Amino acid sequence: MWIRTFKPYVGGVPSRVLKLQRGQNFRDLGGYPTACGKSVRRYKVFRSAGLNRLTPSDYRRIDRLELKRIFDLRTPEERQAFPTIWAGAPVKEIGFSSAASGNLAVMNTTFTDPGLRPETVTAFMLNLYRKMPYDHAEAYSSVLQHLSEGEVPLLFHCAAGKDRTGVIAAIILCLLGVPEHLVIDDYSLSSRIVDYRKELGLDGEKPSRLHGQNILRELADELVEPLLISHPDYIRATLTHLQKEHGTIEAFVKTVYGLTAAQVSAIRDRLLE
Repeated sequence: MWIRTFKPYVGGVPSRVLKLQRGQNFRDLGGYPTACGKSVRRYKVFRSAGLNRLTPSDYRRIDRLELKRIFDLRTPEERQAFPTIWAGAPVKEIGFSSAASGNLAVMNTTFTDPGLRPETVTAFMLNLYRKMPYDHAEAYSSVLQHLSEGEVPLLFHCAAGKDRTGVIAAIILCLLGVPEHLVIDDYSLSSRIVDYRKELGLDGEKPSRLHGQNILRELADELVEPLLISHPDYIRATLTHLQKEHGTIEAFVKTVYGLTAAQVSAIRDRLLE
């Protein structure tokens, strides 16, 4: 099965990753070259996993970034179970009520099926990635609107920092003209630098405050593995679907998120050098 061919990262941690004590997958989207010969500006857009366990040392490091906005892509249930009590420099935090909670019901049905197979989990993930740009339209369009208005540096994050976060990161990089193979590499980096079983507490004995995590603890490793990786085929499914339906990522954000040509140009002007 293709899932087994995806090898863990064995090199050093890339410089774009901010090394934190209790924060995971916190990294800069800048530095990538684009097809037009420019590059994405460093230290303007950041992505991360959850921020609910940051230490004082972590906050001191993050404060140096001078963030203006933090977009929390988690569901209201996730935010309630694992609240972020921000203790850094003042920054405007933005959460969303329509964070695709409906996917939880589908997940519950899928992963409680006694006949569940790895292939079914993989198919679930591929379908999830095709839907995510639409399911999170409110949050994703808000991030892009703020980018067009120059509200940077900004950070967006979810719980694991790889799925919901990975899709909006890919949309931004594609919109800026970063070649697709680099967009896919950026997405894939998540599971190369994070132990998601540990990060999500799946090996712990104490019950999780989230029902979904407790379900995953009962599953065999081969069924959980497709959920915990950022396999290139996942984000490739997103990009292929958007290109098939809309032609380009730019056409997609204009049609579905309502961005104007002027706003897209403003994003590029602010984030490319």
